[in-house]
Amino acid sequence: MKNTKLLRNLILFTLVIAMIFSALAMAIIPIYQTAHGKIETSYAVDGQVNDSYIVYTTDNVYLFEKSDVEVGDLILTKDFKQYEIESIDQENRIAYAKFIKDVKRPNITKKPKSRASQLSQENENKNICMYMTHNDESYKPTDGYDSIYGAGGIHDVAKKFKAELEKQGIKVTLDETLHIPHNSSAYSRSSVTAKKLNNQNPDALFDIHRDGVARSYYLTKIDNKEASKVRIVVGKSNPNFNQNYEFATVVFAVGQELYPWLFSDIYCGKGHYNQALQNKALLFEMGTYLIEKDLVYTSLPYLADVVNTSLYGTTVDEEEENPVDNIIIGGDITSKPTVNDHFNNISNTSSKGYLFWLIPLLITFVGGGTAIAAILIFSKPKQTKARKGNNKNKK
Repeated sequence: MKNTKLLRNLILFTLVIAMIFSALAMAIIPIYQTAHGKIETSYAVDGQVNDSYIVYTTDNVYLFEKSDVEVGDLILTKDFKQYEIESIDQENRIAYAKFIKDVKRPNITKKPKSRASQLSQENENKNICMYMTHNDESYKPTDGYDSIYGAGGIHDVAKKFKAELEKQGIKVTLDETLHIPHNSSAYSRSSVTAKKLNNQNPDALFDIHRDGVARSYYLTKIDNKEASKVRIVVGKSNPNFNQNYEFATVVFAVGQELYPWLFSDIYCGKGHYNQALQNKALLFEMGTYLIEKDLVYTSLPYLADVVNTSLYGTTVDEEEENPVDNIIIGGDITSKPTVNDHFNNISNTSSKGYLFWLIPLLITFVGGGTAIAAILIFSKPKQTKARKGNNKNKK
């Protein structure tokens, strides 16, 4: 009976320990996601977007603007120079970035596309999925508000972008699930949508946003017609960062080759942005809240062409140590792997992300096992002594 009671107590104690550690794990994970899932921590107060940060080099040369920055964030400029945020003056909304290195720009060769390649690309099963983490984002000059609780103006932009991609022969799935409110937990909510879309095995997964900086930073012109630039954002806090960043640089380089005015830069923030899901997951900032939505519409056919060309109309050189160092736009895409093929063949390292879930489970088992061992060790002398006493009584 005593052995049975002891066993029952051990099981009960182990279950209690497991529940405590599981509860702690479940509490830690959302905190982690919140800390690494933000893009605009000071986004809105009473519906008004806060002033953006002006970022200078350490030599006081104007570099770029961003609605929110953190020390350690990276920026890749149009001339492929990489800078890192070194210090931030919160009161004056100014930040300083130090030069890190010149990033190797892909060497691009443009060739006429063969008829066979044209037919091959047209018949290819091209598939892209899109969603919006910050559904409320809007364009004040057009929508009347910078933020609309629900489906904001960013939904119109996403639908227009979908239509332009479809003109390129791409099948597009746009998920308009709402992930409101716009706060630091929005990425945790949108991860459900992103995972569902990624289960369709798309060639790329795009999260559509708009920025919160001055209109002038995104304003550009094409053939004397005003348009909006686009910013590419990549999250540093995911195990797939290197692949996402390399893919972003290819899109960036192809964009500069075809339409030099289109992209502003590539920004690497500390968030994860659900990009651990696959190698070709990007976040696009489609203009800013102070720019007219029509100007964003003007840029979308060009962005769709860049995406289509980058994925399906550009080949890599497999003989190079890094195949994307030399890429060919056009040419014979039937004899060489396209950019899409190349990134599909790279192992997705997102499985490392599951370590965050594995650690609490390991702690639970180790903690429970240690508790059981301790009880067995300290209870053994008592059991031996009691057994001896019982034997004496029986005699």
